[in-house]
Amino acid sequence: MLSKAFIASVCRSMERGKSINRRLPKGGKLVIDKPLPYVCVYRYTDQADPYLSGLLKTQGAYIIAHAELDIEHLLYQLSATAAHKFHAFMLLELWLAPEDEIDTFKIYSPADRSPATIKALKQGFDEIEALYTPLQVAIFNTIDRHPPGMSPLLSLEKSKEVGTLQIGIEVPLIYKDEKGNLYALLYRKVRRKIGQVLKKAAYEFIRVQTSNTFEHYLVLGKTQLTQLVRSVDKQLAEVSEKMNFLLRVSPVNQTVEFENFKKHNYAKEPEFNYRLISLDPEEEKRKLFNLQLENIEDPTLAFLFRDKRNELEKQLMMLEERESASFLPLSNSLYGTLGKELIGAAHEILLDVEDDYSEQQELLGPQEFKALAETELSLYHQQFPDVVLGVEVRKDISGIMVSKGKLLIAEDFSVEASRAKALIQHEVGTHILTYCNGKHQPFKLFYAGLAGYDPLQEGLAVLSEYLVGGLTASRLKILAIRVVAVDALCEGADFIETYRLLTQNYNYPEKAAFNICTRVHRGGGLTKDAAYLKGLLQLMNYLRQGGAIEPLYGGKFAATHIPYVKELMHRRVLRAPFLPSFLTGKAAKARLASVREGLPVTKLISHENSIHH
Repeated sequence: MLSKAFIASVCRSMERGKSINRRLPKGGKLVIDKPLPYVCVYRYTDQADPYLSGLLKTQGAYIIAHAELDIEHLLYQLSATAAHKFHAFMLLELWLAPEDEIDTFKIYSPADRSPATIKALKQGFDEIEALYTPLQVAIFNTIDRHPPGMSPLLSLEKSKEVGTLQIGIEVPLIYKDEKGNLYALLYRKVRRKIGQVLKKAAYEFIRVQTSNTFEHYLVLGKTQLTQLVRSVDKQLAEVSEKMNFLLRVSPVNQTVEFENFKKHNYAKEPEFNYRLISLDPEEEKRKLFNLQLENIEDPTLAFLFRDKRNELEKQLMMLEERESASFLPLSNSLYGTLGKELIGAAHEILLDVEDDYSEQQELLGPQEFKALAETELSLYHQQFPDVVLGVEVRKDISGIMVSKGKLLIAEDFSVEASRAKALIQHEVGTHILTYCNGKHQPFKLFYAGLAGYDPLQEGLAVLSEYLVGGLTASRLKILAIRVVAVDALCEGADFIETYRLLTQNYNYPEKAAFNICTRVHRGGGLTKDAAYLKGLLQLMNYLRQGGAIEPLYGGKFAATHIPYVKELMHRRVLRAPFLPSFLTGKAAKARLASVREGLPVTKLISHENSIHH
């Protein structure tokens, strides 16, 4: 029996808007993440089923209690406290169906009460049929809305006193086989889906029956981060940052090897040197698979962490296979194959986009470009004073690259003055800004990078070049020629064959072609460079469909993660990002509107010129 003092303490916390996380006798648990006008309940007779418990743990308010524990007075007082704030309250009780009934969700509800809530439950459970067939949903209008053999959570009289609606849901064991073995992959999908269904049903109840203060059903989700979540995020980020994957697969002697390449009449493969790998991939993989992701209650975070762990495992395997024949297949697995659409778009750009013919322009060297970058970085120093930012000119890299919060510039780097602003927005206004925004999120992975973040990051960076009026034909063609080079690599071309393809078939200058070949063939064949055009096409399609650009600056994540990121922002787990200043300009808004209206990628340049003139 729960003491009056315990119940009073819980209700006081709810009145004050505090989160509640209390243990109950015989292995039970009471969690209320924030004041909500509903709670999900599961009562068990022997031991709590961990998988049904997992369904409830997706919610912001739940009670898992032994059937012998009298929780009626607790529920009565919680209902009264919540009803005082919201003017109504709902109890959703879930229980397992008998083992031989595996194809029907059963909803037990009062007749003609909250039809919108019941409709949301039915529609949501109907959609699970896409994951598991055959599946049915049955609705029973009855006063018996509790598990067989148990008493109601609240009597009808007490429910009416505190304005509480009770709904019962019998859940079929669709995620286990006839011997009780778990279909783990199916369960993960079902858990996420049922979690959404319960929140949507609760939102419909709130919208119709209460003083609605929630603008979206996702706001009902959890906001509190468990110690396990913080620990897993920290360990994944540590492995990622310690590995510093791109630096370890990039050659350190590219400049010297280009001179040797010329000396041998472009006919002898360069001999690249790489940084030593100062970690043990086997040890790092062991760390990854010691992480107890299956115990993370939040399905959204569990998915993001599992996705990152899979990526890190592949990157560690690539470090082990650096400069071997196994490197390229692993790269294809990590970055994905090109696909006909991407290859077709690359050839279309190379064919249809006219070259830039202009007089010789002023070139900026590394120190001049560094000064411009530092001016842009000063804006972010003010907004993110706790983040280490900087610009370095170095001799051990090619071109320019971003590492964490630093822009690294090769000592032989140069760029046309007219391209400097666009390039700074690419590197500083996108890569460093998303790093800074990620630093201010509660997860380290949002600055270290979630799995597969490269295409969206690079697509956003290239789009920023267009939005500031600096995306030139030659720049767009570089993105396309990289896809051609990656395609040649995947088709079996070696370094010299790829180089001849670029110089002879596409008339690329010697050094530019060498640099592209180096990027593509580094480590044994790195297909990452196709991500720039791939990401740009994905992003343009997202914007055409009405997607918001602002959340994309919230950190480093993939296009497939956008719904999860938006969910976490609705739940107030993630913070709204600081945005680059150019987004508010009239010209950038006009260009962005053109993309939303369906501007083809081949017309980015000509459209920019029409706006400019």
